[in-house]
Amino acid sequence: MKHTHTLFIFLVAALCPVISRAQYHFGSVSTDDEFYLSEGIISGAEINGWVGPPLLNGDVSMPSAVTGAIFVTYRHFLTEKFALGCSAGMDMESGDLSYGNPETNATGLDGVSGHYKMHAYTFAPEALLAYMKRDNIMLYGYLGLGVTLYDDKCTIDPNAPYGPPVVLPSNPYDYHKTNFNFQVTPIGVRFGDKIAGFAEIGAGYKGIFSAGLSVRF
Repeated sequence: MKHTHTLFIFLVAALCPVISRAQYHFGSVSTDDEFYLSEGIISGAEINGWVGPPLLNGDVSMPSAVTGAIFVTYRHFLTEKFALGCSAGMDMESGDLSYGNPETNATGLDGVSGHYKMHAYTFAPEALLAYMKRDNIMLYGYLGLGVTLYDDKCTIDPNAPYGPPVVLPSNPYDYHKTNFNFQVTPIGVRFGDKIAGFAEIGAGYKGIFSAGLSVRF
């Protein structure tokens, strides 16, 4: 399942230039194409993995390893300041599960009850507006709306003092779901010409802060 999701994401990413160019054509307007490679922190997928591994209400999860939201983004400028494009990326997280005492209806860190792994694969079309665009610097913001495919696994320790509040169909338990996802980035800065660095602040599938490298051609 993981390999299928990964193949799907990168196939769609490869088709992004074709999709974007096929939608609009502005004749002799001067345009740019840009690719971005970014890594972000505290993404929507990471928060989802931290507060609620699949179908286990009342649990507390403690992430011990987080890759960050890694994305590839393609953008095509239709005008001097407006661009359409799409992003494809993945996010991974793993950690410990802990459950409270069901007799007292409490949740808390009562020892490690098990472990979880979360893989999230996201694809989203995006629209960008450049507030200021010069040769060596661009200030911009953008919106994205897409889908995230989750591939989660929970393993419960049968010797743990407290188990999950629901009975799992199997142990380990694999869970797959698909959610709509979004990215709102009110401010980003790209510094450089053909090869540049960039940093962004926002919220959603790329995280509250992301940065990386960009190529323009």
